[in-house]
Order: sequence, then C-alpha cells, then structure tokens
Amino acid sequence: MHIAQGVFKAVNVNKCTLSGTNSTFVFWVADWFALMNDKMGGDLEKIKIVGRYLIEVWKAAGMDLTNVEFKWASEEITTNADKYWPTMLDVARRFNVTRIKKCCQIMGRLEGSLTAAQVLYPLMQCTDVFFLRADICQLGVDQRKVNMLAREYCDAARIKNKPIILSHHMLYGLKAGQEKMSKSDPDSAIFMEDTREDVERKIMAAYCPSMEAEAEEEGGGATAAAAAADADDAGKESMQLKEDKLKNPCLDYISNIILSPAGATFTAGGTTYTDFDEIKSAFLSGGISEEELKRGLIDELNKLLEPVRTHFAEDENARTLLEQVRRFKRESSAPPADKEVRRLNLVKEGIVRPGCHVAFAPQPSAKPTLQEAADTLTRLKLGGGGGGGGGGRVLFLSDWSARVCGCCDADVKAIAAYYSVFLASLRALDPAAMDGVAVVYQSEAILADPSNYWISVINVGRRFSLDEVMGTEMKDSDGVGIVISRLMRVADVMGLEAASVAAGPGGDPGANVVS
Repeated sequence: MHIAQGVFKAVNVNKCTLSGTNSTFVFWVADWFALMNDKMGGDLEKIKIVGRYLIEVWKAAGMDLTNVEFKWASEEITTNADKYWPTMLDVARRFNVTRIKKCCQIMGRLEGSLTAAQVLYPLMQCTDVFFLRADICQLGVDQRKVNMLAREYCDAARIKNKPIILSHHMLYGLKAGQEKMSKSDPDSAIFMEDTREDVERKIMAAYCPSMEAEAEEEGGGATAAAAAADADDAGKESMQLKEDKLKNPCLDYISNIILSPAGATFTAGGTTYTDFDEIKSAFLSGGISEEELKRGLIDELNKLLEPVRTHFAEDENARTLLEQVRRFKRESSAPPADKEVRRLNLVKEGIVRPGCHVAFAPQPSAKPTLQEAADTLTRLKLGGGGGGGGGGRVLFLSDWSARVCGCCDADVKAIAAYYSVFLASLRALDPAAMDGVAVVYQSEAILADPSNYWISVINVGRRFSLDEVMGTEMKDSDGVGIVISRLMRVADVMGLEAASVAAGPGGDPGANVVS
C-alpha cells in the first residue's frame, strides 16, 4: 500500500467524519472485483486477508474508525444479486459507447486499446454508488469521470438527489515526469511498509525542481521515457485538481500529506512552518536548500510511518496478516497453475441436462408476430426429439439481455408480458413440439450462481477487444448495453453445456458472431 492509500486516505476519512458532520464513511472493500481480476490467484480467502491487512494499516495510520463502516463487495453483491445486477443493466442501457469510453481512464487505458471487459468497470463503479446509497463519493480525481456518470444517470433515471462528488488530489510520482504514482515502480512512491532506509533513499533521489523552466526541461525527457514505458496510460492531463507547472513531488508530499492534518507543522533548515505557501516560497527563493527540504520531509514521513511499523511489529494479529500478505506476493510470482474456468453451470444446478439443444427466443418487442413463433419452433425442432446430444430441448428467454438493450423500454412487466404471449403462441401452434421443452429464463439462471456468471462475462470480455465485440454494424453512438448483451450471450452458452445452439435473426446477430 502506498502512502496515498494509507496516510492520505486516513487523513481524508478523518476530515469527512469530523465531529458535527454526522456522517458515516463507508469503505467498499472491493474483494469481489479483485476476485474477477484474478488477484491472489482468484482465491477469495487470500483476498479477504489482504483486505483485513489494509484495515490494520489504516488503524495504525491514525484513521478514526468510530464512524467508519467496512462493506465487503463479495458478500454484499452476492447476497443482493437480484438488486445489484439489474441496476447495472439499467445504467448500461442509458449510455452509449462514446460516453463509457470517456470513463475508461479509471482502467488506465487509451480508448483504442480497450478490451470489451473494460467498459464493464465504469458501469459497475457507477452502480456501486446507488447500491450503497451514497450521498457523497469521496475518491481520487482520476475517478471523476465515472463519478460524473453517476450524476448523469440520475438525470436519465429521474433520480432527484444526485450524489456529491468530493475528489481528492492525486500525488505525483517521485520521479521526473510521473503525473501519478506507479504500482509497477516501487521507487515512484513511499509505501506504508517502507523502512527508514527506504524512505531516505527514495526521497533523496526524488525529482525536486526549484523553477518552472527547470521542471519543463528536466521533465520533458522523463515524460517521454515514461510514455514509452507506459504508452497506454490514459487521462494524465486530468490527474490534478489545480494547475501546477512546477510539479515537484517533494513539495506535493509536504502540502498534501505532512500539512494536511489540522495543526501540522514542517521543519526544514532549523525553521518550523505551518503554512505551505511559506515553505514553497522559501524553497524557490533559496531560503531552503533542496537537501534541507528533503531531510525535513524524510523526518516527517518517518514520524507518520513509525506508528505503522510499531503496530505491525508488536501486534500479533497485524504481524500475522503482514507475513501472510508477503507470502502471497512471493507465491504470485510463481507460474500460475491451470485452473477451472469460472462460469455458470446450469447442468450442475439441475436446470438443464447435459448435451441439450438450445434455441434462443427473439428479443421482445411491443409487436410480437406469429412468424417469430413459427421460426422459433423450427429452431427448436433442429435438435430432434431428445435434443442434439440426448439432453432434451431448451428454450432460453434472455430477459435480462432484453433489459440492457432497452427492449420494450426495459419495462420488466412488458418484457414478461411479451414472453407470456410468445410462449402461448408456441404452444398453440405446435403443442407436440413444445412437449418436454424446458423453458429457462435468463434472470433465473443467472441468480442460481451470480458470481460465477458475471466473472465469466468479465473473462469473455477480456478475450476480445471492444472493437471486435462491436463489429462493423455497431457505432460508438449505439448503446453500450448491446456490448454487454453480447458478452452475456457467450456466458449463457458456456453455462448451458449445450450440444447445439440455434438463434435466429430476431436476436442480436452480433452476439451469435461472438459466440
């Protein structure tokens, strides 16, 4: 954990929960998101241990937990899957691809290199706001675009009270040209686990310009090098809340970490300061030398980190957690073992038989036709009497995909009514053909094992670029819900273990291509 996640977060939380604010700060512990990103080898228990370790760091860093509540995403989303995922589908249906691409800065990717899965993350982060019923979203300025998406969703969904967006500053990396700290470069930031020697080494080597011209000249080459090493980093221009041409990370640490708590002071060159502008002025004028500034910063950082070091050295629970996290890191460097693919398994759930023949019903509309019913009967009969592999015949009704695509204006009752009329038509036209057909509603299938289903949707999205899933017939002005429905179609097929699948022109043709 770097210092912005540790000390800086603790300071910001304490400000938000000061006496008189009457507020509760809810930490959304994103263990489920770590799981679907295959962190810690996809082992949820290991991920939870890392989460408990983070809580110990915050406690030791001085976070007042009196009005702080921790919610574990894995528990909340799984327990309330029937509420969380329909909300996500509703968010998706209200925005086009162009709007969601603008949010993908949170994935650190340029638009042209997006995978299909990466459009899901901002949609889910937006969903989190409403699932948690958050009044205020307190995140880094790098998350601003997706937080604004939540406010725009309020307009689209006619939600009166919009969430307030409270963005905090993003600390610079310690090296020249680093607009933010890099997880892949341990020398780009101070970490909560750093020793005194680590802190001294990093700060003494840190970029520390004293003039704007110097910053532009030295930072230019470094920025080019950083760009070459991390060409897919997106949104750098929006990492800061205010213009700063100097971009001195040492001054940045002093302003936003050292002096952030009420009553804090900073000592350099034998003088103690309480005002950042005075420190900056003294440094730029030569009143404080670079070495004096850095030595003062080293002392203050070690004062902040010492309680954390002491806590993890003396508290048995904290020490055990740290040892486990370190072991997990070593294990994660080993070659990954082959693992079972995470997916919905409707055979295991007893919903369908293995080797079945599946026909997908057409997308619902306000004007169902007999021709749609007749074509669907033809596709059902392709599986023969016992299904293509002897597993019977299945009629799959993609009701959640219909919602995310905005069919029947995403009206749940209208979609259900369409399927009722459609099923009645099938049975009236050919009762013998419908005899023994298993009718499966997508929503019910998903809710049988929602975690594995949505993990499979994410994993499918990782395999394809966004452009591949969109194909040639989709434009950026089209709804992003179409992309989600295509990924869901693949996850549906994976979950069915069918011997044969039939879907006609009434469905989404792009989904068939991806499958």
